[in-house]
Amino acid sequence: MTAVEAPTRVSVTAGPLVGPVLRRVVGMFAARADLPLDRLDDAVLVADLVAARAPAHVMDATVDVALASSTRSLDLRVGPLRAGGGRALVIDAAVPGVGNVIERLADGLEIETEGEQEFLRVRLAYSGAD
Repeated sequence: MTAVEAPTRVSVTAGPLVGPVLRRVVGMFAARADLPLDRLDDAVLVADLVAARAPAHVMDATVDVALASSTRSLDLRVGPLRAGGGRALVIDAAVPGVGNVIERLADGLEIETEGEQEFLRVRLAYSGAD
């Protein structure tokens, strides 16, 4: 049985600090989840993409992310986003010549709807089967 902690919420005003703050917080949580270095790098890359693309889709002037870690997994819940913002954020994560980075790196990807708001949930995990 894996222990799951209550989510930690980070709220950063949309602007130049979103990337550096989110990158560091996600890196710390990925390390706490005991993700191996390559998956920790994947988590930081996803954080960079979220930081770069989310401001165009948020409901307010902040980028809000809830993080929860358990043994060998990390969940990020981004939002609230405007209606359609969850899918738009994923689509915006496409990099020319590479494809959609979030879809390629995530072990789980969900869009949750609560009224007029959406939340993008991204799960990164390591099973050790590689």
